[in-house]
Amino acid sequence: MGRYKDKVVVIPNGINIEDYKIPYSKEECRRKLGLPLDKNIVLFVGNLILYKGPNVLIRAIPKIVKKVPNTLFIFVGKGKMRNELEKLANKLGIRNHVRFTGFVEECLKPFYYKSADIFCLPSVMSTESFGIVNLEAMACGIPIVASRIGGVPDVIKDGENGLLVPPKYVNSLASSIIYLLENEGVRRKMGKNAKEIVKNFTWNKVAKMVRKLYKFVLSGEKVENYRSIFR
Repeated sequence: MGRYKDKVVVIPNGINIEDYKIPYSKEECRRKLGLPLDKNIVLFVGNLILYKGPNVLIRAIPKIVKKVPNTLFIFVGKGKMRNELEKLANKLGIRNHVRFTGFVEECLKPFYYKSADIFCLPSVMSTESFGIVNLEAMACGIPIVASRIGGVPDVIKDGENGLLVPPKYVNSLASSIIYLLENEGVRRKMGKNAKEIVKNFTWNKVAKMVRKLYKFVLSGEKVENYRSIFR
């Protein structure tokens, strides 16, 4: 759309933040889900399909647990890659560090987010145009490590509410996760920032943006850059 760049306005997806405000501590959430209380938890939520990059995260795990061995990686979701991922985990000798939950009901997802220390979305293709799961994790106040791809940087501000890495770069993914695991203060700060940033993605705010754009277009007013109407 480069030819019409000045006429393009991006209005994001949104979430209901209230759905993720559960009155339970991290420890209580872990107990409810049968998760260990004494381990770091890195969470992946999504379909186990190629463009989401779960295999990239699996390949990063040996490097991560070598530095931070007390870490569990939880994959929430189903998909045709599950058997392949389980075989890869066995081959790499990290099966004890990985847990696959399969499909999880929506009502349980906030418990998984709140149980985690880090959320990871290692997508490898630009078909990852946004990543609603990033917003869900942010609403639960956890930092994110994600690929710098598609619309992800519109949500994840590198160094503020998470870290962005080049897609498919196993070493970069591992290094970023290790950094956050070893720096609890940074994790807390990014998680706090995430809760603030996600307030810009409520459905109420999204609806107001849509309404404002429609009113502007119907007014017939001329501007050099449509995006300026949201400044």
